[in-house]
Amino acid sequence: MKKIFIVLAMLFFVSSVNARVLRSVKRPLIEVGPKASLYISKDSQLGIGVEMVFNPLKSLGIRLDLTEVRFGSTTFYLNQEGSLDALFYYPMKGRQTYFHSGFGMKTHDTGAGSKTHFSIRGGLGLNHPLNPKVDLFVEPGIIISSNGDNDVMVRLSVGGRFGILR
Repeated sequence: MKKIFIVLAMLFFVSSVNARVLRSVKRPLIEVGPKASLYISKDSQLGIGVEMVFNPLKSLGIRLDLTEVRFGSTTFYLNQEGSLDALFYYPMKGRQTYFHSGFGMKTHDTGAGSKTHFSIRGGLGLNHPLNPKVDLFVEPGIIISSNGDNDVMVRLSVGGRFGILR
C-alpha cells in the first residue's frame, strides 16, 4: 500500500508542476559516468560501476551498465549482471526527474552447473546538473529477479554522468 501511495504522490507532484516555468533541457547524446549502488534484500551488497546513457530523444534515454563490482559480507562479483534500461525524463525547472524501467540477466556457477536469473527493474531518479556537461544523480529502485522463485531487491544508486558527445 505504501508503494502505491508513493507512486501516486510522485505522479501528482509531477503533474502539478507549472509548465510555463520550464526551460528546455539539452542533454548530451552520450553520457558516461561512475556510480555506487547499495543493494538490499536478504543480505546487503555494495556495487561500484560505470554506466553509459544514450539520449536519442528529448524525453527518452537508454542506459547500459558497462561494468560493476559487487561485494557483500561473503561475496565478490565482477560483471555478474548485465542490464538495459529505458529512462523517461519528466520536465522540471532546475532538476531533471525521470522514471527508469528495464530488464537484466545474470548467470552464476552453482558447482553442479550454472543458473540464469532474469530480472525486471524500475524506479525513479533525479539528475542535478552541475554544468551543461556534468550531472549528479540519485536513483532509488526495485529489482525483481526470477528463476523459479522470485527475489525482490531494493537498490539505491548515486553517481555522476559526464556528457561526451552532444
